[in-house]
Amino acid sequence: MGADRNRSQPGEPDTAPATDLFFNTIRHSPLAGHPDVLLVQARYDAAFYRDSLFADYRLPFPEHLNRAVTKRRAEYLVSRVCVRAALRQFGVADFLLVNDADRAPVWPEGIAGSLSHTRACITLLLTSTAAGKLPGVDCEEIMRPEAAEEMRDMIINEREYSLLQRSGVPFATSLTAAFSLKESLYKALFPFFRQFMHFNDAEIIDCHAGLTHVTLRLNRALSCLPVGTLFTGCVVLDKEWLTSWVILPHPSSGTGVPLHQ
Repeated sequence: MGADRNRSQPGEPDTAPATDLFFNTIRHSPLAGHPDVLLVQARYDAAFYRDSLFADYRLPFPEHLNRAVTKRRAEYLVSRVCVRAALRQFGVADFLLVNDADRAPVWPEGIAGSLSHTRACITLLLTSTAAGKLPGVDCEEIMRPEAAEEMRDMIINEREYSLLQRSGVPFATSLTAAFSLKESLYKALFPFFRQFMHFNDAEIIDCHAGLTHVTLRLNRALSCLPVGTLFTGCVVLDKEWLTSWVILPHPSSGTGVPLHQ
């Protein structure tokens, strides 16, 4: 893949005019506990999306979106704007994010990242590969109680159910967090191991009150990671959605940083 395919026009705006109700804010901050990882969050309202916004942001309208619904077009646009703006802090200008054959994001050389979105928000983690970390992030709208009961057996086992019942948050929220944490773990691991995971391949074995910190155990060996490897995930709850992340040491980094902290 040539570098030109990953670049848009120079001097592109990263926010639309303040009067644009679709999207006008990107927040950047160091990730809690990981000052070398950048957290980027943005809100948008797909009801105000229009195709002409691609030109406003000087981004090409990809052919595959011709068949996409408005929601997909909106989240694609906002995510690419957020990624482009955030990568400037790492000295990478005018980058246009694409996906590989497995639909995983293709980050520029020297960058490790993870991206997630809902119908109203975008969350992004970025770090330099020199930091020796694999980031995984996921944001989700909190399930409805009836949906949580329907999906329970797909996402967790009975041991996990007992733990989540003692977390101090409603079950629909805790199950959404379990789903999200396993997604975050998968997103952190997949770029390196290139192995798909099922929900029962990782199990929640401990959680703090309010689900602020959660310990997961690997139930299936992944290359150099044996069964029983522990990971720590974090969850931030909001009224209607939540965000989770898992930050792992890169297996080849030689940092000696434990997976479970």
